[in-house]
Amino acid sequence: MQTKPVIALLFPGDMGTQIAKELIKNNFKVITAGEGRSSRTLQNIQNLGIHDAGSLQNVVDQAGVILSLTSPEGSLQLAENSISCLKNTQNRPVYVDLNSNTPASALSIEKLFSSMNIQFVNGAVMGASKDIPDTATLVVSGKYRNLFIDLFSEIFKIKDAGEKTEAASAYKLLFSMVNKGMNALFFETMTAAAHFGILDELNESLEEFLPGTYQDLIKTTPTYPQHIFRRIDEMNGLAEMLREENLPNVIASGTAATFERVYKSRILENENPKSVIETLQHFKKSAKK
Repeated sequence: MQTKPVIALLFPGDMGTQIAKELIKNNFKVITAGEGRSSRTLQNIQNLGIHDAGSLQNVVDQAGVILSLTSPEGSLQLAENSISCLKNTQNRPVYVDLNSNTPASALSIEKLFSSMNIQFVNGAVMGASKDIPDTATLVVSGKYRNLFIDLFSEIFKIKDAGEKTEAASAYKLLFSMVNKGMNALFFETMTAAAHFGILDELNESLEEFLPGTYQDLIKTTPTYPQHIFRRIDEMNGLAEMLREENLPNVIASGTAATFERVYKSRILENENPKSVIETLQHFKKSAKK
C-alpha cells in the first residue's frame, strides 16, 4: 500500500481549517508553520490536530505536498518565502496554490517553482469554507494538476480546468463576474430605490417575479458586509485580466466601482445582517445622506 504524502497547509484560516479537517479525517498527516501566526490560527492548529512544525523551513523539509491557502495578496510572498526555504533542502514537494490568483500572478508563481524543477498546480476554491467538502469545488489547472486530482478526488469535489496554468484563475474570476455582477446590479438598483422611497416595494416585486434570482441573492447578499473589500479587489483583478487580453471589461469594472461606492458609503460597516431584507434596510441610510 502506497504511503500517503505529508500535506503542508499554509495556513489554517477559515478555508484552510475546513480542508485540513477533511484531510485528517482521511488519514493524511497535516503539518503547518505556526511560527509568527495569530493566536486564532494557533488555536485552530491545536483544535484540529495539525502538527505544528514551527518554521516554514521545517515544513518545506517534511512536506510531500504544500497547499497554499493564504490570500491572493499574500500568495506571491508565500511562494517566494517557500522558494527561499527550498534552496536549503533536497526535498521537492508539489506546490499547489489555491488562492484564486489572477492569471498573471499564477504564471509568475509558476515561473518561480519551475526554476527549481518544482511541480506546480494552480487552483481556486469555488464556494464558502462551510461548504467544504459537500458543495464547494476546488478548481485546478496546469500540467501537473492530475497529481492533485489523483490524490484528493475521493475527498473533495474537484473541477479539472485543463492544462493551461492560468485556466483555474480565469475560471474562478469569470464565474465571479456572473455571481458578483448580479449582486452589484442588485445593490445599484436598491440604492436608487432607496433614493425614490420604494425600496421595500421593489424588493417585494423582485421576490415575486424573479424568484430564482432572489433565491441566489438570499445566499450571497448578507455576506457582503464582511467581505466587500475582498470582492472589490477580486473584481478589479478580473477587469485587469480582461484588459490585458483586450477583452470587454465594462461589467467587471462597473461591478468593482459599485462595490467601491457601497464600501465608501459605510452603510454596511460593522453590520452583520442575516437576510436580504436586513441587508436592504441599510441602503435606506444612503438615501438620508
